[in-house]
Amino acid sequence: MSLVKQLWLATSFLVVTAFAASLAASLISAYGYYQEQLALKNIDSANSLAITLSHTEKERALLRSFLDAQFATGHYQRISLTIPDEQPLDLQDEPADINAPAWFRALFPMDVPAGQATVSDGWVNYGALSVESDTTYAQTSLWITTKRLFIWLSLVALLAGLAGSWMVRRISDPLKNVVRQAEAIGQRRFIVSKEPRTTEFQRVVRAMNKLSKRVEDILEGDARALSEMREKTLHDPVTGIANREFFISYLDALVADEDTAAQHTLALVRVPNLTALNSKLGHKAVNSGLHEFCRQVSKILKLHQQHYSDAFLGRLNGSDFGILLTEFHDIQSLRETLARDIQVSICDEPVQELRLSICTFRPGSSRAEVMMKADHLLAQAEQTQQTVVIAESGEENIPFRSATEWREAIRLAIHKKELKAVLHPLIGRDGTLLHQEAKIRLKLNGDWRTAGYFLPWSRRLSLLPNVDTAMVSHLSTLSAQTTAEPIVIHISTDSLLDEETIAQILKLIENREVSTQSFRLELPESALGIDDLRLGSFIDRAQQRGSQVGISGIGHNLERISRIHELGLDYIKTDPVYAQRLESDRTTQQYLQRLTALAHSIGLQVYLAGATSQMCVQAAWEAGFDGVTGPGIVTIG
Repeated sequence: MSLVKQLWLATSFLVVTAFAASLAASLISAYGYYQEQLALKNIDSANSLAITLSHTEKERALLRSFLDAQFATGHYQRISLTIPDEQPLDLQDEPADINAPAWFRALFPMDVPAGQATVSDGWVNYGALSVESDTTYAQTSLWITTKRLFIWLSLVALLAGLAGSWMVRRISDPLKNVVRQAEAIGQRRFIVSKEPRTTEFQRVVRAMNKLSKRVEDILEGDARALSEMREKTLHDPVTGIANREFFISYLDALVADEDTAAQHTLALVRVPNLTALNSKLGHKAVNSGLHEFCRQVSKILKLHQQHYSDAFLGRLNGSDFGILLTEFHDIQSLRETLARDIQVSICDEPVQELRLSICTFRPGSSRAEVMMKADHLLAQAEQTQQTVVIAESGEENIPFRSATEWREAIRLAIHKKELKAVLHPLIGRDGTLLHQEAKIRLKLNGDWRTAGYFLPWSRRLSLLPNVDTAMVSHLSTLSAQTTAEPIVIHISTDSLLDEETIAQILKLIENREVSTQSFRLELPESALGIDDLRLGSFIDRAQQRGSQVGISGIGHNLERISRIHELGLDYIKTDPVYAQRLESDRTTQQYLQRLTALAHSIGLQVYLAGATSQMCVQAAWEAGFDGVTGPGIVTIG
């Protein structure tokens, strides 16, 4: 039994006991008082009447008249004068109606002794007088007193109960926080609670807060160490952006993603005459200028982040920089933005005009082909002295040429429920399925299209909440024969910021047609930028409905790892870029081993995304991953 219930029972017992004891004591006191007063009345009445009769002529008629007068005025039940050798004078009356119930009269009977006195005639005893008062009125009065006592003591008990409830609540409120914190620690979530005023609870909470703080410091320290390791091995030390190997791995992950028909954009930027600038201004000044240049590019891209899903910057060599924009193909607007806004100055000395090349590509292309195309365009820019050279569009004919047409097409497909899900497996160490990842398809203009075809426009037109809700609605109606494993549903950051969309999604999951079908909701890493109250509320509400919640794309912002354990997430999934390097790069293997160890220390499952081969899958098991997904996996059973 919980401590709160015990406190409630103890409080209730004390209130009931005090009520019963007070009522019993009051009733017994009143009962004794009434009996005592009636006995005194009997004695006084008998003595007074005996004195009167002793001084009266002893004629029978006169004596009876005195007895009748006394009987009529004093509420007596019986008055009797016993005279030796004569018929006794005996006056008695039927008891009056008693308002008290029979059980009460049986519980408190009025057994009052009669008053006795001697009537004398001169110096001779004339007779014996007995007086008994009527107890009917006393019992009725005792019953009325009992009812009044019951009402007043009930009010007192009620007030005492309310006061006890308030005290229990004051005690239980900090206790609930203690229990919540203890349960969180049991789930390897180390949260910090406000210390209560209760001394005993305060000591417990203080000790638990110290534990939580210590664990948080350890996690943050490990996360910083991992971030430093990542920076040293995967980033350029001068500019802080990705180095060539990491940038190429990211490009490899994009071209290897055969599930999506998304169109991505690659831009190459060359800073001219870098050697001459180093000789003239010095390496330190040039490095500072390049760092500011990369910061400026990141800022410009962030201002237009609604047009692409992710931006990735890398330094390919001393003077060449690469920009990858995923699910983006508006190269004309990118050309105008880069040509207008990007400028490089070192020690307040403007650098010669930059050279840029921009081209688009789709998954299925080779990395060499994409890079060769971009390099060729960059060389052409230098040769023709153009600022930006873009690839001639050779893409397939897209039937929608305006935002209005795209909006109507996407909304029509959702309205007609022309969508379906393609399930991709994630396996565990023994090769069995852990869950199936749902990838959405929409029927647009008569053709089934992958997510990369319409999600960029859905994002641009603020239709991602509609797409997510439609996908959840579709999956919630799947039959039990579709898959027995949990189904992963991707929820965008845009949907998380829309409370109405979140309410619809959670309602659909709760009211799914097959109650045994479970879902896992997967959020992008960018969702960790949402405030704790909103994101934590969504995670808690989803888990209450039987759905696990995870984060995908983990690896770029490890400083947020402390937030992950506070939010109570169930699993994390790495960015596919790490799968490209896991098999062959020892540093990446060590980095991912430390990442999985850190995640396991706070009770998280860790999955690798984008595995390309069985060798990569084997390397994932050696690194400590709990599950793997990608084109290189093989399921059993």
